Amino acid sequence: MKKPNATGKRWLRQVCQFVKKFLMKKLFGIFLLLCALPVSATNYVVLTWRTNSDDAAWKNVAEALAKKHDGTVIYCDKSLAEAQTELSKIMPRYVAVVARPDQLGAEFINQFHRQMRTLDADPYTDAQWGVVTGRTADDAMKMVKETSPLAIKRTASATRIATNFCQEAECFDELIAKGHSLKKADGKEIEIPLDDADSVAELAAAFAHPDTQLIITSGHASQRDWQPGFRYKNGTFHSKNGDLYGLDLKKNEYPVQSQNAKVYLPCGNCLMGLIDGPDAIALAWMHSAGVRQMAGYVEPTWYGYMGWGMMDYFVEQPGRYTFTESFFANNIALVHRLATVKGLSAQDQKGLDFDRDMVAFYGDPAWSATMMKAPLPYEQKLTQSAGNIIVEINPLEGYNSYEQKNTNGSQRGGRPFIVMLPERIEPDKMKLISPNENSAVLADNFVLIPRPPQGSKAQAIRVEWKLVAP
Repeated sequence: MKKPNATGKRWLRQVCQFVKKFLMKKLFGIFLLLCALPVSATNYVVLTWRTNSDDAAWKNVAEALAKKHDGTVIYCDKSLAEAQTELSKIMPRYVAVVARPDQLGAEFINQFHRQMRTLDADPYTDAQWGVVTGRTADDAMKMVKETSPLAIKRTASATRIATNFCQEAECFDELIAKGHSLKKADGKEIEIPLDDADSVAELAAAFAHPDTQLIITSGHASQRDWQPGFRYKNGTFHSKNGDLYGLDLKKNEYPVQSQNAKVYLPCGNCLMGLIDGPDAIALAWMHSAGVRQMAGYVEPTWYGYMGWGMMDYFVEQPGRYTFTESFFANNIALVHRLATVKGLSAQDQKGLDFDRDMVAFYGDPAWSATMMKAPLPYEQKLTQSAGNIIVEINPLEGYNSYEQKNTNGSQRGGRPFIVMLPERIEPDKMKLISPNENSAVLADNFVLIPRPPQGSKAQAIRVEWKLVAP
């Protein structure tokens, strides 16, 4: 065989270089793809105490929940902190705690918040979590058996909300006696004043309405009762033998009996999320009112960032976040504010520190409950590939697209844009290539972009990170 001449040698070298570059490109592509894959194939972990495995009913709840999500159960002897090493190794997307009422309380919720922020080195909550519980194991199993996603059509609220984001809504006024409005799917919100300041009968009927899927409350409350009239005399709601009922000023009782699946947000109520025994009112909401997910304070609330802020993410961005994601996003926003805002007042510092660990989340965290989709004031778009992550925020309502739409409550507005990543990544391998957006945060399971200052013109935002070669 003839040896190649000079031209042939050049051609051969070019072919070899081309093949080498092609193979290196393919190998690098495989490396990028591997970096984009989830850290663990186990995305759902159930935590519970070993003593619960001795109770057939509660053991069945834990095992059924794990089976539902193809997850795993970790049994702990004394403290759920025993699972920390294993959780850090698995890094699941969801963590569910199966707990009897006597295993809960304010201290447990405080501690578990902190535990869920320490699975890795960043200061943010590392997994979307929820506590699956009930007055009985049968009540807890109702949470487990919810499998179909819930798209919320009708909201019953005991405080004023932005009803334009709701398909249907019935609102009661906690500040003005007889205040009441109704919005149907085919029309605008209409004021229909009540005949009497005592609204307990109407509230009980609204909560038990067969189409109600979201309940929102505020006003004075404890772990045993709720007072819907904040500035005027009204009846009350109580728990009795696991049942929720209203008691008007004439001592008439109005039971709330409804088993269609609901989400409950007591955004401004003290202690509504505290479960300190079988008579806690939170358990009555679950037992007789059909509540499958709820978030509530476990101590008296005075600041409101965690409670009212869920309205900003859940109600006023309909269809964008599940109820679980709204809780997760709002806590991320709080931690970010604590970590980055300079010159916080003493009250804001104290309030954020307090709220960070004081709201419980009950229910299966992977169950999807969202507001029915409605027009949004701005678009959030995520483009994620093996080599880069791009987040785009585009205003859809002109100059005021990023402004707060409803100010009722406490600590409303100013929440950052938060985008959930579909798979966990390794952010330290990503480089920000959008220098004008260097305040954006890329974590292993979300992107956070601070919202522009109030009153500034809404403009398109684009942030990109690119994977760095090893």
